Amino acid sequence: SADPIVPVENPLRMAKELSAKYSALGYETEEVDVLKLKFTPCIACMKCRSQNCCVFNDDATFVGEKISKADIIAVAAPVWWGNIPGHLKSLFDRNVYRMMGESKLGIPVPKLKGKKGIILTACTTPFPFSHLCGQVTGVYKAINEIFKSSGIKIISKNLQNKIKLLFCLI
Repeated sequence: SADPIVPVENPLRMAKELSAKYSALGYETEEVDVLKLKFTPCIACMKCRSQNCCVFNDDATFVGEKISKADIIAVAAPVWWGNIPGHLKSLFDRNVYRMMGESKLGIPVPKLKGKKGIILTACTTPFPFSHLCGQVTGVYKAINEIFKSSGIKIISKNLQNKIKLLFCLI
């Protein structure tokens, strides 16, 4: 989760509810609060590509190991200016070497094929402006791109705003 505030409809609550549902079904679940992590943002040195590890060893490395071992990755993120929060993006940037490689032609090669993904997001912009202005859809597109490039298949998305809930099984 990457939600620092607790509004009525928020990704943190959605993530906790989802975690409880999966736990009740017998799945082992774990929650990671991105805001509580201590890590250095990616400096684009690209050493991770040749060394298959980041030059920094901190909480981003720890979470990256968890992502590699998980069967299902649920990302819960609030809408910040029509996109995911910067610290969540930084976490993914730091783990790009675990999530995707590159062919000799520069084409992304997914490293997490077979994993499933869930996207949860919410914003305070009322419907239909939340969709027309690209608020919740911006978060979905950003996480979807990360998942797609990594080989993670989205199995569910839950995009909320103040008035209307959109839930789709894909």
